[in-house]
Amino acid sequence: MDLFIINRYTGSNENSEIINQETLHLQKLKQKIEERKKIYNIKKKTPDTITLKKHDLSDNLENNRTNINENKSNETVEDKNVEDDLAPVNIPAKPNKINKQQNEFKILGNTDFEKKTKTDRVLPYWLSHAYSVSKDLQILTCSIEQQTWLDNTLKATLLKEGITHLFPVQEQVIPFVIKEHNLPEPFRPHDICVSAPTGSGKTLSFVLPIIQILMKQLGHRVRALVVLPVQELAAQVAKVFKKYCTNTGLKVALLSGSTPLHKEQQQIMRYTETSDWICETDIIVCTAGRLVEHLQNTEGFSLKHLKFLVIDEADRIMDNVQNDWLYHLDKHIKIESEISNKISHLNWHNISSQKSSIHKLLFSATLSPDPELLEQWGLYQPKLFSAAPINDSTDNMVKKYTTPDELQEQFVVCTAEEKPLILYHFLSNQKWDKTLCFTNSAQSAHRLTVLLGTWGKGNIKVAELSAALNRTNREKVLKKFNHSEIDVIISTDALARGIDIPDCNYVVSYDPPRNIKTYVHRIGRTGRAGRKGNAVTILVHNQMQMFKEILQSGGKNEIPELKIDQDILNQLIESYENAIRDTKKSINDEIHSKVKKSIELKRAAKLTSKSQRKRKHNESKPINM
Repeated sequence: MDLFIINRYTGSNENSEIINQETLHLQKLKQKIEERKKIYNIKKKTPDTITLKKHDLSDNLENNRTNINENKSNETVEDKNVEDDLAPVNIPAKPNKINKQQNEFKILGNTDFEKKTKTDRVLPYWLSHAYSVSKDLQILTCSIEQQTWLDNTLKATLLKEGITHLFPVQEQVIPFVIKEHNLPEPFRPHDICVSAPTGSGKTLSFVLPIIQILMKQLGHRVRALVVLPVQELAAQVAKVFKKYCTNTGLKVALLSGSTPLHKEQQQIMRYTETSDWICETDIIVCTAGRLVEHLQNTEGFSLKHLKFLVIDEADRIMDNVQNDWLYHLDKHIKIESEISNKISHLNWHNISSQKSSIHKLLFSATLSPDPELLEQWGLYQPKLFSAAPINDSTDNMVKKYTTPDELQEQFVVCTAEEKPLILYHFLSNQKWDKTLCFTNSAQSAHRLTVLLGTWGKGNIKVAELSAALNRTNREKVLKKFNHSEIDVIISTDALARGIDIPDCNYVVSYDPPRNIKTYVHRIGRTGRAGRKGNAVTILVHNQMQMFKEILQSGGKNEIPELKIDQDILNQLIESYENAIRDTKKSINDEIHSKVKKSIELKRAAKLTSKSQRKRKHNESKPINM
């Protein structure tokens, strides 16, 4: 091999020949290398994955070792050995099918990645093929007097309340539920999910069929359970049930925490020496947290005869599972079923006489069509009634939430300093009455209430409604609002869900909503039951993009912008500055009064404890006779 030629020293005359010989060998070697590079460039690109055969790799390594040993022993190498030694090792680029299980080596640094194929997920049939519900409440075709499937007692109550026609969601859901319960006993009714706009009549959609089915059965047992997220909404639904249970013999109980637990226990259960515990109610309307308390603490309370489980505002209860109520409910029903459903002999009579399963009814204006979220309810062959279109594929699915056609939506863009000016312009200059104004915190609601009360000087009647108020004060505020004794209510989102406020004309979002669900429920307080309504959202410039994204997430189109003349706002600046000074003084006085009261209470507590210790010390002294 040319690289390993050993040149012996024979004298000074041979030096030039040796140098010339080495130069020729070097040039020849360089020429071979350049030729080899050209051959490599002409060849195709090496594949990403190269498979090495074990026997080829071992043979090549052994050959290389042999060549190296031979080169060390040889003193002279012929020129042809250069080509053999510089030839690349032949590695198969494309392995045969037999060698698929051989080790594969990935070439590092390669940036050619193949994009993974996207798997399309498809909605279940019952979600993609929903019963379409109209949201037009102006044209009503379902006359109550002409419906043969509705009981005469309920017809009379509806007509007494001034209801002559059913809304579209009631027209479809009520006969469906009644028909499902007319099937023979072994057949289970289909569970249903109802997604319809706020104020479209969802409450009567489950009140009327439940009453009609239960009024035919004698004896008081808990056969219908209605679960709601907040006390105000539970009280509202219980009031509707009691109204339509007139002349039916059914009893309704409200369990919401508004009254002490022991009083609610006396309301629903009664102890007798002959029959032990007896239930006093047929329909229970409750909040989730209070239900768990009764399941754990009320003696004799049983749901083994339960036929209906209604979840109103189902999406909110799914998001906020209070005390894990669904787990406790399932556990209680399972234990009751195991005790009462023991079959002594396996025959058709014993099987058909068993208690039918619970019929589950889910209602919400923003019900999610996500099957993973709905799976936790354990629905049996469910059917969906929806006013919003739903796509077949979950990957392209957009949660489209509908609002009543009678509701006009707008937004106003301004600076942060102009927000109170715009709100005062609506209330004072444009004479807006029956207005609900939403803020994102109780503190903001209180400050805005004080500001408007000071600024209006009695011309604008303002009230505050937030979690800081107890239930009694909330009811007083709503009652005054209904009787037009209050013009505007400043509220947090505690009032945004489900509460029916008659004749609410305007809704103002002073602070922008945090998500699409909050927005839909806020504006749903107006434009209810076919009446017209107006909703305005006040935005700062940097909140515009967020608000557009919120609307897009609900599949809603862009809403029109409401322009306000700058001269109108400039005229209000002077009176606004005066109102701000008075507001700051009022709030500081409130804080000072609260601090002073807190200090007085602490001092009184210390004096009480000190006097108690002194009295105990005197009582412990021995009496000298």
